Formats: sequence, C-alpha cells, structure tokens
Amino acid sequence: MILDVSSSCIKVEQNGKVVSLPGEMFFPPNDKLGFVISFDEIQNWDKPYDNIKLTPEEIENVINDIRQDFSKGGHTLEIETN
Repeated sequence: MILDVSSSCIKVEQNGKVVSLPGEMFFPPNDKLGFVISFDEIQNWDKPYDNIKLTPEEIENVINDIRQDFSKGGHTLEIETN
C-alpha cells in the first residue's frame, strides 16, 4: 500500500514494514502523475527494520503494488536500472 508520494520517493507499507523507494516525480502529457523508481537504490526497509535488506521477491512485490495503484489512477511508473 502506498503511504506517500513526494518529488523524490514513494513510501510503501508491506507486511507491517515501510520502505522508501528513491526516484523522481515527473508529469507526463496525460496530466497525471509519473514517477521513475531508481531500482538499484532499493536496499533496506525503513526504521526500525533498517538493518534488514529487502529480498528480490520483496522488491518485486513492492513494485507490483505500486504499479497496480498507479494503473488504477492512470499514472505512469517507470523503473530505472544502471
């Protein structure tokens, strides 16, 4: 579940833990919200679980949740990898 979207991150809660996904907001031509997630910067859960790394499966689940929420509102989600 998306908790917050700012110009530089999306906060998502999953299974009682929160993760902040770094990235950048943009505004596509459809007058909706767009966001690019910096995939390579997704590492750990937020405090108090900040010593726990997200597994590849957890990262995939978080991104899929965001993708579903964004598609419902007609928003654009892009994933950037290095």
